[in-house]
Amino acid sequence: MERMKDPLTLPGTATISSIAAGKDMDFSQRLAEARRRVEEIKRERLALQEGRLSDLREEHYVKFEVNGQVQYRLYPAGTYYCPRCKDLEKLYYRENGQIRARPCSCVQERLKVGRQQGWERKLSSARLRRKFRKRTFANFHVSSGTRIAYEAARDYAENFATYLRTGKSLVFLGDVGRGKTHLAAAILQEVLRQGFDGIFVVVIELLNEIRDTYERSDKKEGDLLQAVKEVDLLVLDDLAAAERFTEWEKGKLYEIINARYEDEKPIIITTNRTISWIEDRLGKKVVDRLLEMCGDILPLDGENYREKIAEDMRMGRNRELLPVEGGTG
Repeated sequence: MERMKDPLTLPGTATISSIAAGKDMDFSQRLAEARRRVEEIKRERLALQEGRLSDLREEHYVKFEVNGQVQYRLYPAGTYYCPRCKDLEKLYYRENGQIRARPCSCVQERLKVGRQQGWERKLSSARLRRKFRKRTFANFHVSSGTRIAYEAARDYAENFATYLRTGKSLVFLGDVGRGKTHLAAAILQEVLRQGFDGIFVVVIELLNEIRDTYERSDKKEGDLLQAVKEVDLLVLDDLAAAERFTEWEKGKLYEIINARYEDEKPIIITTNRTISWIEDRLGKKVVDRLLEMCGDILPLDGENYREKIAEDMRMGRNRELLPVEGGTG
C-alpha cells in the first residue's frame, strides 16, 4: 500500500483542480473544500507516523497497477485492500493503547510458511533427523512403566533455563523401542522453541564424523568438537552401542563429556546398556562424570535408580540396571 505523496497530481482522485471544477459550489467554496481535503490527508499521514488512531481521517488512497497503468482509489481509513488476494481487512487497530497493523490473508500465509521454514532450518542445525522431529510429548505413549521418566522429561524441558544454569543432565536407560530417543527428541525440540540451541547426535556417528575430518580438508575436528562442547544442550543418543571401543574413541567421548562437566553444560544420554557395562567399555572416568552430572538416571520402567546406583557404588555391589517394561515410541 502506498499513500498519496502529492494529492494535487494523483490521477483519478479528488484534487484541488477536480473539486474546483464542480458545478454545485462556487469557486471559493470549491477551493476551500480542496484545501480541507489536502489538510486531512496531511493529518492522516502524520497520525500514522505518530500512532494516533483518533486522528485518522475517513478515507485514504491506495495505489494500484492495472494493465500497466497506475491508478489510485479511495478506501476507508484503517483498511487495506490487497490486489493479490483481493482481501479488504482492518489494517490499523488499537491494542493495549498501541496502533497495530494486521496483514492480509495472503501475507499471513506467507508469514506462516516462512516461520515453518525457519523452524525446519533450526531443527536441521540441531541435526535432528526428520523421523525424530515427529517425536513430541503430545504423542508419547505414557504407561505405568514410563510415567516417571515422562514426567521428569517434561519438567526438564519446561524448566530448562534453570537446569542450564546448574548443568543438570539426564540419562534414559531402556531396551530398544522403550521410548528413550522419543523423550530426548521431545526435550530438544521444546528447548529449541524456548530460544536455546542444541545438537542431537548418535554417538557412533559422531565418532566417525570426527575421524572423517582427518582425511578431509573442508572439515576441521576442532570446529565439530567446539560445537558439541559449547551448545546449550547436547543429546548423545545410543551411548555405548558398539561392543568395543578403541582408546581413541574412549578418549574423545571423555573429552566431550568432561568439557561439558567442567563448563556445567547439560547432556541428555540414551542407552540400552547398563551402568556397569558402560564402565567396562568406556572406563570409570566416563561413568563418574556422568553420575556427577545427572540429576536423574531413568530406566524406562519408571523407577529412579540414582540413589540405588550410588549405594551400590559405595558398597561395591553389582550396578546392573535392567529395565523390565516401558512404553512405545
